[in-house]
Amino acid sequence: MELQVHEKFFSHHFKYSLIWSMTLVMQCWTQGNVVTEDETVMLERPASLKCSLQTLQEIMIVTWQKLIYGRPENMATFSQQHGIVIQPAYKDKIEITQPGLSESAITFLKTSVEDEGCYLCIFNIFGVGTVSGKTCLSLYVQPKVFLNYQFSENHLNVTCTATARPPPVISWKVELEVQNSTERTKYLNGTTSETSILYFKDPENQVGKKILCIVKHMENKTEYVVIPNKNGTGHNFSVPIFVGILVPVVILLTLIVILLYWKYRRQSRGI
Repeated sequence: MELQVHEKFFSHHFKYSLIWSMTLVMQCWTQGNVVTEDETVMLERPASLKCSLQTLQEIMIVTWQKLIYGRPENMATFSQQHGIVIQPAYKDKIEITQPGLSESAITFLKTSVEDEGCYLCIFNIFGVGTVSGKTCLSLYVQPKVFLNYQFSENHLNVTCTATARPPPVISWKVELEVQNSTERTKYLNGTTSETSILYFKDPENQVGKKILCIVKHMENKTEYVVIPNKNGTGHNFSVPIFVGILVPVVILLTLIVILLYWKYRRQSRGI
């Protein structure tokens, strides 16, 4: 008798668990998953954030919110009944560039430092509730690099300064081990300057030798070169930029020389 009661209880418990699990699966399947993608753009350039939802249920309204210290703030909504509605604080700043119920996109007309962060797109589904996805916007500023040196009889100081967002990282490539110092300064626009100084105790050994300042920013590395001489001070050039300018100029000059030579040959033959 005891065994029969236990089996009956287990059978009912298993049946209810199975029904509950299937209900959850069906609910998740009908709601669908919100698909988002993070965006990284240059500061003061336009940027778009997108999200989409594939579901069998009827979507009533799409809402965009900004997360400010973890708390959501309404930015804009779209619905068939009311169309596009943008909150006063975001007018002339954003637009809903893809007004749809299953796919939505907002565009920042000109990004500012305050726009960096994460956003929610919320789909309100009839008879079900809300489903949301999170997408984040990251902003960057390309590095501005200054490389110079000061030469005297007793010392040689080489200074490399890089300003960018997110913060750049400076390293050096020199033949000898040398003392150096590094400091960082953060500015209100979100950029950070890193300044690194090399101190050579025997400057004569560095005359005519290349010193490379390597600036790493995000996933990119750029080399800047300076060759000290006894004139006192000097400045840098960027190796990639220099090569990028020099190569097309050389190709253009070569084509001009070939064209002139070909024209001269034709004239000399009386063609």
